[in-house]
Amino acid sequence: MSDERQAMITQVADMMRDLDFCLMTTQDLHGALRSRPMSNNGEVEFDGDVWFFSGAATRKVADIEATPEVVLNYAQVEDFTFIAMSGTAHIVRDAAKKRELWQKELERWFTDGPDSDDVVLIKVTPTKVAYWMGDEDGELELA
Repeated sequence: MSDERQAMITQVADMMRDLDFCLMTTQDLHGALRSRPMSNNGEVEFDGDVWFFSGAATRKVADIEATPEVVLNYAQVEDFTFIAMSGTAHIVRDAAKKRELWQKELERWFTDGPDSDDVVLIKVTPTKVAYWMGDEDGELELA
């Protein structure tokens, strides 16, 4: 990884440090855009990818498998911080990775735990990150 790309990833990680929830937008089989709230589990630091847990049999998983381009929109209005990420999503079923990223609070939604086949990860690799932070704004090309 180039030093420039690593510097951009570090910059995005710093901006995201206090952001947990976003709206993930996918495209369904008919071309309609669908958004839903998602948590990137606050404790997981951005390293060039964003990770989410999901039920395997959800509409968003079907959408991603058909059309992997997604948009993630984060907002923290108290600090006037807004981040919009465009990228590619992949469904990850690797049990070791699920256990690595698992947090106790996830049991609220996934009672069978990370080893369940009904639980998957959504890995989003952003290619473009736009941000607005107070009086500062910009766009980073991560691809």
